[in-house]
Amino acid sequence: MRRFVLFVAVLSLVACSREERPAKPGPAAPVVADDTPQDGGTLIRRLEVDVASLNPIVSTSRYDRYVANYLFTPLVYFDKELRPVPGLAKSWEVSADGRVYTFALNEKATFADGTPVRASDVVFTLNKIVDPASEAVQIAGYFELLDKANTKAIDDHTVQIAFREAFASQMIRFNDVLVLPEHIYGKAANFKADFATKAVGSGPYRLVRRVPGTEIVVERRADFWGTRPHIQTVVFRVIGDAQTAWKALQRGDIDETIIVSDTWQREHRNPELQKSIDFRRFYTLNYNYVAWNTRDPLLSDKRIRRALTMCIPIESVISDLYHGTARAMSGPFTPDEWAYNPAVPVIRHDPEGAKRILVSLGWLDQNGDGILEKQGKPLKVEMIIIPGSATTSQFAQMFQAELKKIGVQLELVTLDGSIAIQRILGGNYQSTYLGWDLDPDPDQFGIFHSSQIPPRGQNFTFYSNPEADRLIEAGRKELDQSRRREIYHRLHAVLAEDQPYTWTTQVSVKWALSKRLRGVDVSRGYGLYLWYPGELGWWIPKQYQRKTAPAPAPAAAPATK
Repeated sequence: MRRFVLFVAVLSLVACSREERPAKPGPAAPVVADDTPQDGGTLIRRLEVDVASLNPIVSTSRYDRYVANYLFTPLVYFDKELRPVPGLAKSWEVSADGRVYTFALNEKATFADGTPVRASDVVFTLNKIVDPASEAVQIAGYFELLDKANTKAIDDHTVQIAFREAFASQMIRFNDVLVLPEHIYGKAANFKADFATKAVGSGPYRLVRRVPGTEIVVERRADFWGTRPHIQTVVFRVIGDAQTAWKALQRGDIDETIIVSDTWQREHRNPELQKSIDFRRFYTLNYNYVAWNTRDPLLSDKRIRRALTMCIPIESVISDLYHGTARAMSGPFTPDEWAYNPAVPVIRHDPEGAKRILVSLGWLDQNGDGILEKQGKPLKVEMIIIPGSATTSQFAQMFQAELKKIGVQLELVTLDGSIAIQRILGGNYQSTYLGWDLDPDPDQFGIFHSSQIPPRGQNFTFYSNPEADRLIEAGRKELDQSRRREIYHRLHAVLAEDQPYTWTTQVSVKWALSKRLRGVDVSRGYGLYLWYPGELGWWIPKQYQRKTAPAPAPAAAPATK
């Protein structure tokens, strides 16, 4: 269901590099009358978190995909309405039973090394996705039913992909198939590690360099086989701190950044800033949540999880942290999704009710120190947070204060993003505050089915419920959407009752972009990126194009724990 991990908190800035300056100093470009796209220029984008790998099969976050979308072409793209449209495949057919997909590849498609894309490369990529050794946790779960014996290259430009069973949302999963050249990736001594900092794909850009922790630079391919994008060079700067990024945008050092709600509230109506900055706000398919490790002896009891949830002051979170630009969540589907069950209530702030639950389970303050205890053990819970976002720290502190009022000690552990994700996927945690970007389809298999415990999938709460498994499996196989809706309504209720996650908010996304950018459009659900043409359709008028290429960045200093 989810595409990529969205850390609610982001990494601190590790290093800064010299950045090219706009050709014209002062405020950015006003809107010009000529809307004819022009080629050239350099776009400098912000990465809140550095990529884990440039190998798209083993990606772990949406930031990995932000970069991969320039270097690789998916088998199918999503259009603005999140419908599948041609990518590497120019057309396709689906068998009557929904088990066999036949794709006709674009005969002109080539990789960045000039070699043609062949159907055998698609088969190779699919085999890597389903190979447990690849640890393709983001996407492997959606190809588990692959029928390898009947998946084959029919000829150089026709591939047949077969499945043992029909899967209702299989078509959209081909957007995750970023095809690799077998003649390069098939020779890797270590498939997962060898391509962390290099890439050869069939996308419209080629990799120039990656400096871990600092920047990634890609350049438009002169020989690109499809519709060539307009922008010549794209530079990704790793800037974890939101305020640092906001200042960089105002200086013209970067061209786009997501902004926090406080900045939006304070600045988006500023007439001086509106001369140079385009402010956008919209809801996308996303939510924030507290994940509970259900294997933990304390948190294995769903009554404990519910009691803790009842201490989140959700109304205050929405009004004080997000200035009313967020919605309370009751489960894994957002209010705009067809799978959403409006009958499932949001768990409201009720600390006294929470304390009654805990007391009924034998948690009492027997020594008068203000902390509940049971059999001499105090009621303490550790929560991992990732630094960089003020709202994340504020949320955690609000939660901590509310829990303290009823005798629960919440210990906040701040970790670098890469270290945090290793601990979380390894099950070495009690709770953590994160967020998801979601797929267009509501399938929950990858994060809540009991078969998807890491490293196989992303069920890092180690949640297991036979009824949830049954509903997830039924929802994947049901081709009739009205019946599928009924299944997901029930699943919504089951997950809300069990609380493997505490769903908190769906926060509207706020972006600030340089007004020198043109062609910036928004997809309902996905926002600015990862649909077609999306970011590949942006352009910059000649008079506002940067004149110099960015200088090589210094290597980042090692992150400290």
